[in-house]
Amino acid sequence: MLGHYQVAELLGAGGMGEVYLAHSPSGRAVAVKVIREDLAAKPGFRERFAREVQAARQVSGAFTAPVLDADTTGPTPWMATQYVEGPTLADVVNDRGTLPADEVWRLASGLCEALRDIHRAGLVHRDLKPGNILLAEDGPRVIDFGISRVVDATALTQTGQILGTPLFMAPEQFRTPRDAGPAADVFALGSVLVYAATGHGPFDADTPYAIAWNAVHEDPNLTGLPESLRPVVEPCLRKDPAERPAPETLLTLLSSRRERRAHRTSAREAELAHTRRVRLRRGALAAGAVACAALIAGVWTWWPNGDGGESPRKPLATAGTPSSGPTSAPVRMPGWKPWVTQLRTDQGPPREMTDCRYEASALWCTDDRAQLARLDPRSGKVLWRQTGPGGQGSAILGTTRWTVLVGAYQENGSQHAYKIQAYDVETGKPQNERVIPGAKECGLAAELIVCAHGGSMSAWNPDGISPRWTASSDWVLLPSPKGSPPQSVYVMKITESGLPTEVGEISQGDGHLIWRQDVPKGTGFARVSGEGFLYFLTYRGGVTKLVRLDPERGGERTTDLAVPERMLDIVGEVFYSHRGGVISAYDIATGRRLWASSTLHHRFSAPTVEGDRIHFTTQDGTVIALDRHTGGALWQQKAPQGGSEPGPSARATLAIPAPVVLGDVIVAPAYQAWIHSFLAPQTATPPRAKAPSTAAG
Repeated sequence: MLGHYQVAELLGAGGMGEVYLAHSPSGRAVAVKVIREDLAAKPGFRERFAREVQAARQVSGAFTAPVLDADTTGPTPWMATQYVEGPTLADVVNDRGTLPADEVWRLASGLCEALRDIHRAGLVHRDLKPGNILLAEDGPRVIDFGISRVVDATALTQTGQILGTPLFMAPEQFRTPRDAGPAADVFALGSVLVYAATGHGPFDADTPYAIAWNAVHEDPNLTGLPESLRPVVEPCLRKDPAERPAPETLLTLLSSRRERRAHRTSAREAELAHTRRVRLRRGALAAGAVACAALIAGVWTWWPNGDGGESPRKPLATAGTPSSGPTSAPVRMPGWKPWVTQLRTDQGPPREMTDCRYEASALWCTDDRAQLARLDPRSGKVLWRQTGPGGQGSAILGTTRWTVLVGAYQENGSQHAYKIQAYDVETGKPQNERVIPGAKECGLAAELIVCAHGGSMSAWNPDGISPRWTASSDWVLLPSPKGSPPQSVYVMKITESGLPTEVGEISQGDGHLIWRQDVPKGTGFARVSGEGFLYFLTYRGGVTKLVRLDPERGGERTTDLAVPERMLDIVGEVFYSHRGGVISAYDIATGRRLWASSTLHHRFSAPTVEGDRIHFTTQDGTVIALDRHTGGALWQQKAPQGGSEPGPSARATLAIPAPVVLGDVIVAPAYQAWIHSFLAPQTATPPRAKAPSTAAG
């Protein structure tokens, strides 16, 4: 017994003591933090622990774990807090990978509310980090006030000590730790959001000294951060504390986006919440002990040769600046070396290139013969390979925490179906399989697999491929970009010739139509972007006009092309196309052409944008990089020997996969199932004016 709490089991242990799951006399579950006896006997320690209890009691917001009871003077000091079921943010990123932009946006809202409540209580947390953030069903919870302090109070910090975790500390915490105020928590918030979205911190380095130097002197490394998150993150990471926004200001920015999405139905939100609850509950059984152990992290004291700081998952990109100019050192993965791998060893006629994507800290590759493989992006080693569902257009639909989903359209005479196969992400062992009769296409939208049957639509849970609902409908899915499923389910009506006549959105809860709208006159092909914009193209020997609809705020934006061009892709506010070997970039916001770049190639993949560079795979497997702002040629890398181009009869029909870009590490396809990875050559180009964003905000 501890007080009147019956101890049930040990949840975890740390530098200050242990955390136990216990129950009150009424059976209520609590987390009890028990201090080590040797620490309790040290002069001043009980005072520090009493301050932690007092600080935690002062904060009673919905986004913190409230203190229920404590004893700071008895033989064994302890503190009981509400038991929060859910993994830490560090656990989720380590186990599942980075969070999508929309989830990071919701995380930011919850953390801003938590910081607002903490600061209103006159406190500064001073150690906001992924290990101190629990992802509960109803939102994030900030825990561990072990090194918080009252604003303007006399600090207990000793001379020469720096309290906090270097990876998420503000510059002033390194220079004058006693002066760190609420703005230091805002800086940590920006660092946490970068970590959640990219898997690395904005000032990562190999040693605490280097991290401190980067935080104080260098620009943040925002490699991989979605453009939609930059307006929130960048102000938080300003060097001057006075220039950082208050949590209330950030909440206003964050809530404006929620207001723009207010027309979304409650049914869809309920379905998304249900999916998140299922995933969190499954993860909580394994991660609960680790999550609660974060409560006992206590005081982290960084001496020059100290340890004990948080060591999150090694990021894929660990250095460099975003788009302010060339970096002085390559941005590469720890342990990476150039490699060449052939996914298949059987030698046949050249076929289409292997298509790869990076998700959940792994490289996933497929080819035209339904081959699926997981590769280590650092070495190119094939960790496992499987034969996917045979059929036309075999492609990866997406990954969940436990499985990778692959689907293909299958036809047998007059019978057709769509087959979905799930494989274990770690072993490649086949898991669930679902054949959906009559379905011609399926796609991942929000957190559902949605299939069109010609007269009806059906939805399936990605985990287990279990049925969600079926609804009568003559609508079909709008095409969406690979690897970027939209957060809404957009559909369209098409004529017998395949031209869209109407677009709309269906409920994720039951499939009913939420809204519908006529397609802009004179346009045809339609698609949806990862940011949720709807695009319609006028095609006359090439694209001559592009119309963008904003379903959230309404309104149209039109871009007219001077001559017909072939579409490459739309990345944020920029439309990329080519004609006769010349690649062009059009600013969708203004309708003007930004630049045109002449090349020696005639066919290209969709672009992959990274910082100041934009990359394409060409018809012979060569990777070219252009300056995103000017279109100037930066470098090119030929495919490895053996990746020859197919004959003229096949060129027109074979798709060219885009390269995968991870900082300065490039993973590119070539013919005959070759894949190669190389380091982007460093180019010395002067700083330039900022181009339109690569992701619509």
